[in-house]
Amino acid sequence: MDRSVKQPSNSELSEWKEFIAAGVAIGLGEAAGMSIRVGESLYADTQQDVSWNPLIMAINLGTGDLDWTGAATGGAVTLAAGTVVAAAGSVWAWRATCRKCSKLYAQRGRIKREAIDKQARWMAKGKELTDLRRAAIAAKAADLMVQLRDGDAPGVLIGRTVVDGVDLYGSFEDLHVDIWGPRSGKSTSRVIPAVMEAPGAVVATSNKRDVVDATRQARSAEGAQVFVFDPQGVAEEPCTWYWDPIAWVLGEDGGAGAQRRSAQLAGHFAAAGEADKRDAFFDPEGENLLAGLFLACAVDKRPITQAFRWVTTSHDNAPVAILRAHDYVETASALSAQYNAAPKQRDGIFGTAKKMAACLQYRDIHPWVCPPVKGEETRAAFTVEAFVRSRDTLYPLSKEEQGSAAPLVTAMCAAVNDAASREATRHRRGRLPVPLLMVLDEAANIVRWADLPKLYSHFGSRGIVVMTVLQSWAQGVRCWGHDGMTALWGAANIKVLGGGVDDESFLRARSELIGHHYELANSVSRSHGHGQSGSRSVSTSRTTEVTLHASDLASLPKGRMVVFTSGHRATLCQAVPWMARPYAAQIAAAIAEIERGQLLDTPTGRPVLQSVPTGADLDEEGRRA
Repeated sequence: MDRSVKQPSNSELSEWKEFIAAGVAIGLGEAAGMSIRVGESLYADTQQDVSWNPLIMAINLGTGDLDWTGAATGGAVTLAAGTVVAAAGSVWAWRATCRKCSKLYAQRGRIKREAIDKQARWMAKGKELTDLRRAAIAAKAADLMVQLRDGDAPGVLIGRTVVDGVDLYGSFEDLHVDIWGPRSGKSTSRVIPAVMEAPGAVVATSNKRDVVDATRQARSAEGAQVFVFDPQGVAEEPCTWYWDPIAWVLGEDGGAGAQRRSAQLAGHFAAAGEADKRDAFFDPEGENLLAGLFLACAVDKRPITQAFRWVTTSHDNAPVAILRAHDYVETASALSAQYNAAPKQRDGIFGTAKKMAACLQYRDIHPWVCPPVKGEETRAAFTVEAFVRSRDTLYPLSKEEQGSAAPLVTAMCAAVNDAASREATRHRRGRLPVPLLMVLDEAANIVRWADLPKLYSHFGSRGIVVMTVLQSWAQGVRCWGHDGMTALWGAANIKVLGGGVDDESFLRARSELIGHHYELANSVSRSHGHGQSGSRSVSTSRTTEVTLHASDLASLPKGRMVVFTSGHRATLCQAVPWMARPYAAQIAAAIAEIERGQLLDTPTGRPVLQSVPTGADLDEEGRRA
């Protein structure tokens, strides 16, 4: 709880009326005396003896010992004119100062004051947040021996404090969980800037093309490569490369970890459904069946699509023979038991596995996950091991619809993380020398990574910075269950609550964690005696007030976010969108170029955009203002 106290306001002036009356009288007296002095010094040859005591001066005026002359009237006019000129000068100076401050604010991010900002004084501020400032984060990066180039950010910029306009950063061992409602600015304020400012390799998932359009040009500078994994045509990206999940299962270790990796791959396909709708028998059995089929594909050098063909033909036990031929006797026996189960049970197991692997039946997905065959165009192979040692960028895209490629997106992200963890063990302190950033936008929809909550705390120690972005707490619960979502939230060092969230129970819990503050309240009482005018007394008491109610959090204006960081009280921040960052013009030009190209593909062929917008020309969603 904040221990500072808000002073009460008192609208009743009656208790101060004696002092007010005395002050007015003294003020008028001093004004009259000054008028006489100034007037006679300017307009008269002689000067009267004017007392500085307003009471004595009033008596002298009343008795005639002091005369109000024409010179005194002139002095009053002169004083009034001088007061007007001084007031006008003060107003001009104040406006000039405001204009200067406005320019400074514009340079620092165009802080627009909101009604909720007044509550920020009861939250974390100033010295409490020193260890999140740029200098402290830069020192931490040096301590972690992070290899940064000139101009690289020392961490991930979170936002700017509303109270004092200080930028707050997360270090390269901090993990993030963001919850923002739809169309609330998460992409412009968190996702795109994080991708743009990352010093090393980046994985950025999405169900739209906006992040790709905004950042791919900048991320491909200096020879770095950009890979857009787009099996569903979200960004209409041509397929010029492929990632083979089966090659990843086989691995660089000659298949030593193939069983484990095949089980992990099957787990990503199994996690495509909601956590609370899994069948206790058929879902685990279907997942085990897929794991065995993926392993058979790996050891027999078959594409992943072969696993779908096998799962649709429960009478073809070729995978059992393949596994036995490669000495995977136990896995072959387990697979054989499923093939030889009672017909209804076998059909249920194979039907469940078929549903999990449904996306593999779509032909437009095949080129993205299968090596080219004879007669096809040559496509380069993407390897996660090479990627984690680079400064390249990977954009896995998917969207929720029939035949969603979300299991493949999840598998690709998990494979990158697995390769990064193994690469980190080869370096000092078991950390990547250049951090890997993983921005899992729409995580609960297209990155249903079942083990994410369990692994989250492990990422930071390996130099893997993960930012998981959700639209609501309930969305995370549907994906990982209540315990899993609670574990994910608890493992994050930086938790950001943006606008547009209306989950009542979740917001009440956040309100309670933000805490309360003290305020002083006045109470007035009156007593009436016999034949007396009575008496009046004022007492002051200290009350406890909620700093931000759940309704305040539900109505957060766009551009405001509440930040919870480990070891600190919550703080109210202004989001810093890419339009207010140094590379605004670069992103705006890239978006304009893409839009211009899209317009040239129209029947008229006439582009509408004639000029490249700057960051100032765009609104908070990156559109033309």
